[in-house]
Amino acid sequence: MDRAQSAKIEAVMKRGLKAEMDEKYELAEKLYSQAHQMDPADPAPLRYLGELYRHHLGDWDKARTAFESILAMPADPLSRAVAMHGLGKMTIHDGDFQKGLHLMEASVKEYPLALAYRNLAVYWNSEGDKGKADEYTREATKLDPMDRYNLVFAAAFLAGNGHGDEALKIAKDNEALLPASYNLAAIYAQAGQKQKALDLLKRHFFQYERYEAVRTKEMMEARVDEVFVSLREDPEFLALTGGADGKLPIPQKNKMGAPSPAMN
Repeated sequence: MDRAQSAKIEAVMKRGLKAEMDEKYELAEKLYSQAHQMDPADPAPLRYLGELYRHHLGDWDKARTAFESILAMPADPLSRAVAMHGLGKMTIHDGDFQKGLHLMEASVKEYPLALAYRNLAVYWNSEGDKGKADEYTREATKLDPMDRYNLVFAAAFLAGNGHGDEALKIAKDNEALLPASYNLAAIYAQAGQKQKALDLLKRHFFQYERYEAVRTKEMMEARVDEVFVSLREDPEFLALTGGADGKLPIPQKNKMGAPSPAMN
C-alpha cells in the first residue's frame, strides 16, 4: 500500500476513534466501516468494528462476523487476541462455557490483554477458584498498574477476600469513573452496602450503557455474577435487572461461568 493511501486510512480511523470516545457510536461504526472498505485486508478496522459491535452496540452477529474474518486472514497478534477474546466472551454468554474459556485462554497466549485477563479472573472467581482469579487479576494489573479501571477491578476481588476497607477506599477514590460503575457496584455489594450497589448498577445499565441489546446481556450477567450473590434474591435487584435476556442459568452452589462486563 502506498503511503498516501495509508495516511488516508489512518485519518479515518482516528476520526472513528474520536467518535467512539465521544459516545457517537453510529458515527464510529460508519467511519470504521469506511476504513475497512478502503483496505479489506487490514485487520485493524475490523478489530475496532468488532469491539464496537460487541461492547457498545450489542450487535453480536456483526461482531462475530468481524472477529471470524480477522481469524481467517493474515493478522497481527493484537487483532487475533481481540478477536478470540470477543468470541470467547460471547460464546460463554450463549452457554458454551468451556469453548468460551478456551478462546479467552488462547487470546492471552496470542497477545496479553488486560481485558481478557480480567474476564478470565471473573470466570474463575465465579467457579470458586480464588487462586486462579487472583492470578489473572494480577496479570491484568501488571500490564498497566496505574490504570484506574484495573485498580477498581482488583478492588472488587479485595472486597470479596476480606479486605473490604481497602476496597471501599479505592471505590470512593474512583467513584466518578463511569465505565467502572459495574465493578464499583460489586465492591459495595460485597461490603454489605446494598443501596449504594444498586445505585451504581443503575448508573451502569442506564447511563454508561446506551443500547438495550447490550443492557439485556449485562443484566443477565449481573444476575449470575458471584460478586452480587448477596443481592441475587433481593426484589429491588431483580427489578433493576428485569430486562435480563435469560440465556444464563442462575448458579447453584455459587458456580457459574459468565464473565462480568469489562471495559472494551
